Order: sequence, then structure tokens, then C-alpha cells
Amino acid sequence: MLDARTTIEWGSALLWLGGVASGSFLISWFLTDVLRAQRAAYVAWLTLLTGGLTLGYLAWSGAGAAFWVDRWGWGILGAVLAGMFLALMVSRVPTRRSTGRMSGIGALWDGVVYGSAEGLLLSVLPVVITWQLLGSLGWTTGWRGAAAVPAALAASVIVIVVHHLGYREYRGREIVSPVVGCTVLSLAYLVTASPIAAVGGHIILHLVMKRRGMDLPPHADEGVAEMEQELTRPEGTLVGGSHG
Repeated sequence: MLDARTTIEWGSALLWLGGVASGSFLISWFLTDVLRAQRAAYVAWLTLLTGGLTLGYLAWSGAGAAFWVDRWGWGILGAVLAGMFLALMVSRVPTRRSTGRMSGIGALWDGVVYGSAEGLLLSVLPVVITWQLLGSLGWTTGWRGAAAVPAALAASVIVIVVHHLGYREYRGREIVSPVVGCTVLSLAYLVTASPIAAVGGHIILHLVMKRRGMDLPPHADEGVAEMEQELTRPEGTLVGGSHG
């Protein structure tokens, strides 16, 4: 189970949790819905935000290098198992293309960088902050400890939901799939107590989705790519080209 640092003041931890939740919404809403940023730029800003929040919180809480290396073996195992489970789920979702085009740069940027940023922001930070907040109150041991796990998971689910509500395309029933997938990765972090489980599993999920030709948000890039394909078709077979 996660370590709880009793030196953390619960009020400050609550402010950190609120900052992560609000930041997760603002980054997706402002960049994709307001500015309509393309994915490459969006991933860059998302990574900067996540990196800043992660390093800032770990420095404030005094977690140190142990946060990354403790239970790393369990983290790798959790990443593989969670990633395989989500890959199986993804394989059952029908797609418009049987396989996606995935260059080395695409795999690095959309898979490793994007996956790591989302894994930390959605499945690691809310869980560890909530757990340490409850630990400062003495609620992670004894009979109260039974409520700490669902509380930390619920905090992560809230952040996952508000983050995806920032995307215009997920303000409906479509939000269910990313919420379920990210929650599985949050649970993997809680079980293994290693951030590698959530981050690695998220990377695997993104790579599998890209390989199957499934869209990663924001989806504006996909529409541009399809339009370019239509415009470059030979023989003038443009959509709507049969106008009299």
C-alpha cells in the first residue's frame, strides 16, 4: 500500500488536489476547445503542466527518489497486466481503420510522452495526494484505512472526469470509455504502490490505440488528416465533386 507521510498538513494537500483537478480541466478545455490547438502543441503544454505539478508536489512533500524507485518491480508487473487488460478491451472496439500509421516519432510523442503525462496527472497525483492527505489525519491505518483506498480512487476518478470534460468530444456518453480505462490504471497504482504501473500502463494503452488507428484527443488532427486525404485523391474524386 502507499506510504502516508504524517508531516503533510491536510489543508495544504487539499489545495494541491484542487490545483490538480482545476489544472487538468483548464489544460484540456482552454487549449483544445478555446484555442483549438493541434495534438503536438497540446501534448507539449500538457507535459509541462504535469511535470511542473509532479515535481512541485514531490518537492513540497519531501517524497524524494524513493517515490519513483520503491517497488519498481511490482510497478512494471502492474503496467504490463493493466496494459494487457486495456489492450484487450481496446481490441474489441470497432475502428474505421484496421491499423494506424505510427512512426517512431509518433510512438514517442503520442505514446511515451503523452501517455506518461496523462498517467501522472490522472492516475498518480490525485491518488498519492489523497492518500497522504488522509494519512496526515491518521485515516490510512486501522479500521479507517478501509476507506482510504476507495477515497483515493474516487479522487482520481473525479480528476479523470473533469479532465475529459474539457474535450468537446467527450461531453456525452463517449466519456465512459476513457474514464473506465484511466480508472483501471489508477487502481493499478494503488495496488502496486508504484507510479510505474499507471504511467507504463498508460503508455501501452496509447500505443495500442495508435496502432489500431483509434483517435487520441484532441481529435482535430484526425479531421485535418482525413480532409487532406480527400483533397489529394486522384481523378478529381473529391467529396461532393459530382455537383452538377
